[in-house]
Amino acid sequence: MGFLSQLGNVLQLDMMLFLVAGVLYGLIIGILPGLGGSIAMALLIPLTFSLTPEQAIVLLISAYGSSNFGGSLTSILINTPGDASNAATAFDGFPLAKKGKAGMAIAAAMVASALGGLIGLLVLDLMIPVARKLILAFSYPEFFMLAIFGLTIIAVVTTGSLFKGIISGLIGLMFAYIGTDPIMGSDRFTFGMDYLWDGIPLLAVIIGMFGITEAFSLFSQNKAIAHDVQVNKGGTWQGIKSVFQNFWLFLRSCFIGIYLGMIPGVGGTVASFMAYGTAVQMAKDKEKFGKGAIEGVIAVEAANDSKEGGNLLPTLAFGIPGGASMAVLIGGLMIHGLTPGPDMLTNNLDITYFLIAAAIVGKFVAMFFGLLLGPKLVFVTKIRGSIMAPAIITVSLVGAYGTDGKFGDIMVALLFGLIGYYMMKYGYSRIALIIALVLGKLMESSYHQTMATFGPEGFVTRPIALTLVVLTIASLIWHFIKKMKQKNQMKGELAA
Repeated sequence: MGFLSQLGNVLQLDMMLFLVAGVLYGLIIGILPGLGGSIAMALLIPLTFSLTPEQAIVLLISAYGSSNFGGSLTSILINTPGDASNAATAFDGFPLAKKGKAGMAIAAAMVASALGGLIGLLVLDLMIPVARKLILAFSYPEFFMLAIFGLTIIAVVTTGSLFKGIISGLIGLMFAYIGTDPIMGSDRFTFGMDYLWDGIPLLAVIIGMFGITEAFSLFSQNKAIAHDVQVNKGGTWQGIKSVFQNFWLFLRSCFIGIYLGMIPGVGGTVASFMAYGTAVQMAKDKEKFGKGAIEGVIAVEAANDSKEGGNLLPTLAFGIPGGASMAVLIGGLMIHGLTPGPDMLTNNLDITYFLIAAAIVGKFVAMFFGLLLGPKLVFVTKIRGSIMAPAIITVSLVGAYGTDGKFGDIMVALLFGLIGYYMMKYGYSRIALIIALVLGKLMESSYHQTMATFGPEGFVTRPIALTLVVLTIASLIWHFIKKMKQKNQMKGELAA
């Protein structure tokens, strides 16, 4: 396996110090409700400016991986998910805690997460050679349809109103077209400001939409983030053993996470809920779910962490982020002169394997600290939101300014923080906006290049492009059929 060639470099003392620091930081960020892996990395990026690319990768990827562990702790202990992808963990994790089995639930979550992440990353490692060959078959039509497919999936899986999900994506596309036209070279929507010639800075938008938005939300709370909770000790070994006792459930959930992670824009939330739903459907005793079934915790955590390997494939191979966290990772890599895409699998293949090795080691370090410190880290959730908010805003603005040293980046971060706050308040998808902003320029440039090189027939005469066209249409049809079935089922229940 390719990552084994870089394992020795990751295990060097200086790299391990950065890795442990990233893991502890990610755990703390993860247990704060609403702050996930994307925010953890966005706030860390300014600290990586003086580091080597390898040190920066270790710090970022370890913080990202461990934030999932932190989010599952609060889901189990206080029924407060650290991130949306941890929400399904609370379905059975919190009832287990109320039964005095918090230790068992935490141990099962930590082990399922670590092993799930390992399987996802091993699959990624095995698919790297295949991805390198696949890249040669990709040209402008394929990249255009891949972007369209990613945008379609976002709209399809948006929770709540589909209309609001589509609107969020369209707003993201609108922002993506600000700047210089890639074909004609003319200015668009710059309003005479030189600052906007290169478009809206992605990192400032991400910091604003996640870090500052969450700070505004916390500031509005005049109470502690979470109330006191009694942590029942014990059950650790029982929780570890339960993962292996439900191995086929664990393995099935891993592959659900990996598969969905490969689809740009889907993310861990969909993977965790689908894994939970599958676990319920295939269980002999469905009634125990939602009342403290350890199988529910295992399924969710396995899918949530295995999806990282799937997320990284389109991110590293094609430069298309698998989710909001991957969009932040792309920004962090580009700051250090690494451009995700074909270059990462050719000229920088050693860096790609180094990243995979760092992620694998980080998973097991995070599991160790999660089992050791999990219950003790909950004190952070007792800090008042009005105290946490100013610290988050300060770090966010320093991060936005530190990228290019432009005052305009601070204003963009604040503006998008405000936009994100109202989007969250009224149920619009921030992730859909971010993914559309990332994919918008790729979609536009590849469309024009397809028209100039292949003509309109390029979308139907090339097998991969045609497959993506079919998948895009099929995903929309499937979604509307599912919606119609749900409506008919609801009508039937009401009639009964």
